[in-house]
Amino acid sequence: MSVRTNTLIIGGGIIGVSIASSLADRDVMIIDSGEPRFGTSIGNAGHVVVSHAQPFAAPGMIAMGVKSLLHADGAFAFSAHLPLQATSWIASFMRNCTRRNVEKFTPGLLSLLRTSAELIHSSGVTTTSTPTWEVFTSHKAADQARVESEHFSHLGIRSLLINRSEALEQEPSLTPQVKAVVELGEDFGLDPRELWQRLRATNPDLVFHSHELAAAIAPSKGRYLVTTTSGMQITAENIVIAAGSWSGEVGALLGIKVPIIAAKGYSVSVPMPKGTNSLHPMIFADEKTATGPLGDYLRMSARFELTHPNDRSIKEKRIRQLYERAATVLNLPLIPTNLAELSPWTGLRPASADGAPYIGPVPDLPGVYLATGHGLIGTALSLGTADLISRYIRDQAVTPAELALSPRRFRH
Repeated sequence: MSVRTNTLIIGGGIIGVSIASSLADRDVMIIDSGEPRFGTSIGNAGHVVVSHAQPFAAPGMIAMGVKSLLHADGAFAFSAHLPLQATSWIASFMRNCTRRNVEKFTPGLLSLLRTSAELIHSSGVTTTSTPTWEVFTSHKAADQARVESEHFSHLGIRSLLINRSEALEQEPSLTPQVKAVVELGEDFGLDPRELWQRLRATNPDLVFHSHELAAAIAPSKGRYLVTTTSGMQITAENIVIAAGSWSGEVGALLGIKVPIIAAKGYSVSVPMPKGTNSLHPMIFADEKTATGPLGDYLRMSARFELTHPNDRSIKEKRIRQLYERAATVLNLPLIPTNLAELSPWTGLRPASADGAPYIGPVPDLPGVYLATGHGLIGTALSLGTADLISRYIRDQAVTPAELALSPRRFRH
């Protein structure tokens, strides 16, 4: 079958469908490989985190990673499935953990996160009525909370220190281990699956081909001819690579070497007795775990395990670790004997080599755009990314801070 479209989006996760929704006035098509090669678009804790404007590669990250590996706490790890080429990515990431890297990307990330939060609120998707809490349990909790609050104030992000007694009054489900809380005034939660479904439905003319992989991409008379593994041929004026952890494989079809690696995360969905569910989305600073209320369930998510992009294995040990860490902060029901009752899930986050996403046109390939490398904040950046990509495609204004996120920062 041969078809034509104005814009072909490769990847149907939260980033791909967000871009399709922002281009609803155009002829848009998505091809997506479908299960099991699905990223974290629907199984994460549903956090929209304006507070996470600092790139993942930052001072202190190397020390934190080493500490996590030494203590085997489950927050950060290397998988046995890690590909050999990951060595160069790790070396590049370590070089980028600098103050200069933070200063380069934070303005653009903060701008896109705020745009994304505003667009999500106006999309009609259900969001939490309460802001996100960052919760501290260590013996240095008070100092940690104060430093975090000062950091957010420096960035111009609203935050509020909440004392322990006030926190317990608002959230009776907190354990005595909790010593300090910072309320993140611009952060909130949602059901990531609901957001993905709503955005997909925004463009009624969107053509969505599941279980289709790009096998070849070639220039063709000022456009691009994409051939899929099923033999479909798609001619497109614009191509947006939004394939998450598999963006490197797609980029290679065009000779682009995208510095990206898969980072596996886990989540479980815990049925909560009536009246005991958490009201706030939460980030457990010391346990490196995120939670989000989803009706009668509590979604819990954690881990950043560098691995192969086809690794979807679920280890019982990791599920138990995740539950035990969350139980440090929240009074949870006893962990069930049958862990299947928790709907254990794993997905792959696309992690860039400098901790910031690649969003924008690919140099020397007119009409080709990257929208990948969002790491832990794909849901939060979804509609901000879509807004920026649509402005590039429409030849509209882009700020210098947003330009810093473009793929021109690496050679291909």
